[in-house]
Amino acid sequence: MRSLAAALFSEIQPEFFRVLAGKSAPIYLEALEALEQAMRSATALSRSDALDVVIDVLRANSELSIADDFPTAESDAATIQGQAGLILRRLVEVGWLHEPGRPDWQRIVHFSANGEILLAALRQIAKGEPSQFTDKLQLACAQLLNPEGFVENPYADLEACLDNVRQGLRELRQMANGVARHSRNLLRAETLKANLAVLYDEFSESFGHACYRELVHAQLHTKIHHAVRRLDDVSQSEKVLARMQRERLRRQPECDAESATNEIRLKLDELGRLLESVGPQVDELDRRTAEFARKAFARIRYLQEVSGGQREKVQRIFSWVDENYAGTRLNELPESLGLPSLFITEATLLSGDSLRKPVLRRKAGEVEPIDEELTPEDRDDALKEIENSLRESMNILRANRFVARLAGERGTKFDVTELPLENQQDVSDLVACLLYTGSRDSTFQIETVRAAADVSDPPQHVRAGYHIEGLVLEKR
Repeated sequence: MRSLAAALFSEIQPEFFRVLAGKSAPIYLEALEALEQAMRSATALSRSDALDVVIDVLRANSELSIADDFPTAESDAATIQGQAGLILRRLVEVGWLHEPGRPDWQRIVHFSANGEILLAALRQIAKGEPSQFTDKLQLACAQLLNPEGFVENPYADLEACLDNVRQGLRELRQMANGVARHSRNLLRAETLKANLAVLYDEFSESFGHACYRELVHAQLHTKIHHAVRRLDDVSQSEKVLARMQRERLRRQPECDAESATNEIRLKLDELGRLLESVGPQVDELDRRTAEFARKAFARIRYLQEVSGGQREKVQRIFSWVDENYAGTRLNELPESLGLPSLFITEATLLSGDSLRKPVLRRKAGEVEPIDEELTPEDRDDALKEIENSLRESMNILRANRFVARLAGERGTKFDVTELPLENQQDVSDLVACLLYTGSRDSTFQIETVRAAADVSDPPQHVRAGYHIEGLVLEKR
């Protein structure tokens, strides 16, 4: 197998990355982003249009220079049109842009596939991928702890667990980067208002509620411990390993039995190492989150004390003036005191109530009754609110737990009239099943009468106070 470097540089030339490493890297990135935006409406640009885009970028970034990148083309770099031509030619030469030859001699420029991939990655690094915590680690643990797992397709189950754990660990690293990013924003905030915005508006809303709270509720330490023990049992089961070997050989017949066994062992070892690394990463994330909260509250207290000390100094000045120059207006005080100039032309009384806005007294009016008929806008707003609530609270684990409570083996089918729908919670579980039916990680399949019979008005059944269309749920 070729190394990454050999495979990569057989596809692109090293100069492809060099435009991002020199002094002119900012102007190249600005030009690439502007060209990509210009090509969104069309897949390509004529060379003259592409030159105009680069010229606009150079005019908007006049402080940047590219003369050092083209020492042998000083005459061309002397004008802005010449600089744009040099930049465009360099991007085509190194492979960011592609200018194919055409029989009609027209010069057309478009992005190369490699350029689009790397530019998207650079944009993701610059903006920071949003922190999130999905159920990948929980799904891996649930699959390992499922008594029916690693039975029919054990090798596929192993690959699914390995993929979920990899993605889950990547999410944990993203969360750690998110805490670091919020910490940097906290250090850059210089006012109390800015610090509160970072703590409550940014950190609490986008990180604390969105992913960290879900991580705490997941209780991964306990689940990972049991998952590692089950993986040890799977690794020591000759029967399961034999099934995995047959499944691997069935997928790739040219592979020999020994190579298949070694590959399976390597994947089992990798999954074990990854599972054992979850706990330390979660602990490190907890430590970083607690450290961020401690720094945030310490900085807020510091800013409050500093601002409070300034208020006390101003209060002492006005108290001294009041004692020594009673009856004198502030704008009539002698200049020998050295007080700063007033921004208020007339000031007769400065106290806690002097600038208080008067309380508005509103006249009592008639209470207008609420219209009993709902408008289409009211219905749409209610539906949107329900959709948001369902999206936030329901996941595939909830759906699988509901199906697991149903009696019967795989292949057992349940009509909607046979499902245990007694209350609002049960109906919400059924809705979760409808949301995730057909998912790769679901343990069930739902077929509705509307889709099976191709009717627009299927029969409905009243369950737990709701009218539910006919459907059949099958365990799988």
